[in-house]
Formats: sequence, C-alpha cells, structure tokens
Amino acid sequence: MLRLLLVDDDRDGLEIRRLIFAREGYQVFAECDADGARRAFTENSPRIVVLDVRLPRSEDGLALIREFRVLAPGVRIIVLSGWTGDLHGRAEAAMVDAV
Repeated sequence: MLRLLLVDDDRDGLEIRRLIFAREGYQVFAECDADGARRAFTENSPRIVVLDVRLPRSEDGLALIREFRVLAPGVRIIVLSGWTGDLHGRAEAAMVDAV
C-alpha cells in the first residue's frame, strides 16, 4: 500500500482529502502542523507528500519542503495551496513535483 502524508492547517479540508485518498487505497497520514508533519514523515516514510505551504506561515511549508527533500530525495512533493505565489522565485519551487 502506498503511503501518503497530507499536511494542512485547515482541519476540515485535511479530513476530506484524507477520506478521498484512503478510499483510493492509500495509507494516509494526516497532520495539521509542521511539527506533526516532521514526526509523521520520519516515522512512516511516505512516498508522496501533499502539503499546504502556509501552516499558517509560508516559512513553515517552505522549511518542510527543504527538509523532506534532504531526508528522502525520491519523495514526491505536491503543493496544494491557494497561495502558490509563496513559491514564486524561491528555490523550493524546484524541489516540488507539482503545484
């Protein structure tokens, strides 16, 4: 079963996405803050990460992108955000697989 980490500080949206991915057969780990995301990432070694950049600050999501890329260079990182401009002109934009 493919492991997926969802990270979003919007708990309702996080739960909806968790249900959708679980129904599709993913083993889903859902976290609503950067500290929980770090813990879940190291404990579960997900193959895919779907995260919001603002958790609630954009610096939180950008730091996670950098950390996850170093810890697991092959992990797929997908940014799901209403504020995609937070990545514009940033090195982290080249570290994600999709926005």
